[in-house]
Amino acid sequence: MKKGIKWHLRILLILLLVSFFAPIITNNKPIYFKLNDIHHFPAFKDLINPNHTIIIDGRVLNSSSDWRNMKYQSVLWAPLRNGAMARDPHNQDFQSPLKRSVYNDGKIKEITSQHILGTDRQGHDVFAQLLSGIKYSLMIGFSSIILAAALGILLGAVSGFYQNVYKIGKGALIAICISLLPAWFYGFSIRSYAIIDGFQENAINGTLQILFSLLIFVGIIKIFTWLGKRIDKAFELGFINFPIDNFITGITEIFSSVPSIIIVVTVAAITGGKSTLILIILLGLSSWPVFARITRGEVLRLKGMPYIESATALGIKKSKIITHHILINAMPTLTVAIAFGFGSVLLAESALSFLNIGVPDHTITLGALLRSGREHIQAWWLIVFPGAMIFLLIYLFNQIGDRISERSNPV
Repeated sequence: MKKGIKWHLRILLILLLVSFFAPIITNNKPIYFKLNDIHHFPAFKDLINPNHTIIIDGRVLNSSSDWRNMKYQSVLWAPLRNGAMARDPHNQDFQSPLKRSVYNDGKIKEITSQHILGTDRQGHDVFAQLLSGIKYSLMIGFSSIILAAALGILLGAVSGFYQNVYKIGKGALIAICISLLPAWFYGFSIRSYAIIDGFQENAINGTLQILFSLLIFVGIIKIFTWLGKRIDKAFELGFINFPIDNFITGITEIFSSVPSIIIVVTVAAITGGKSTLILIILLGLSSWPVFARITRGEVLRLKGMPYIESATALGIKKSKIITHHILINAMPTLTVAIAFGFGSVLLAESALSFLNIGVPDHTITLGALLRSGREHIQAWWLIVFPGAMIFLLIYLFNQIGDRISERSNPV
């Protein structure tokens, strides 16, 4: 069992590393070159921003430029000289990986295809795009799961611990309700361009922007809550018994009853376009009920444990009991939910991108690659390889979840 989970984690780690370092493995740009006594590292810059440009002698060079025919003082190429965004006009219109490639001189060399997984209609290398698709699909899934888990665990913990006996000051309750609008505005609405720009640069920057927005959102609510408590204390407004368990459970049921794909299609029709940010938020908002239910159940189970009763009797703050004593012991179960949730979100993103209502057209994901082969069944490699990678990733996450579940709940 222990050996099994190690192998699944190793395979997943290898896929992550290969997809992240894809610009060093396959790229039409050099890894290093020297020109006019100046050293350049374009492939390494692709790790941070694949859309970056280099200006040499007044000429702007990008992914679509002809890097091969430049006169270098010295140059080091990637093992495979095909970029995810570069086009090969000599091997466009669905070049099969089983067919020998046509080279720049128009001749067919007596070797196998230079595009090991073939090309699409525009001549993009499928292998390079597959590596890029793995990275972006995983980062979209990672961002969505962070949002879903953070929201679900928070609401589930509060619901299970306080149930319907949560006492809150009237001023604090009003302050929290008022804070939701400015928290959303300053956390996400006003920062939407920063998040979109972050994903356009690379998936890591986009994820960090999402995390920063979450921090702003929670911080604003905390500030308003603090002000509400000061108002309660100053004016002695009193407390009310808020049925927080029923309230959160009701919201959970509402979100669970609406399929995520319907929400995404509706929002896409309202906004009139496709956005990676909107897709991440919608996937996160449609996935959090699972985490809320699991967390609530774990909190109810652990709440009656003797050590929790002892901590309560010692006067430890309830927030500390939740974070330091209950959620820590619930982490094995929550980790299983996160592993299974990752596979579900990855499948949802692939399905939405396949239907052309997910990420923008210029963003390469596994689902977007599948979409490119939807109308051209004869180009079997556009369906087989991305589909097999989606299956492999979902299989790995599900197996990791199963192994964690077996280790945390031995029979």
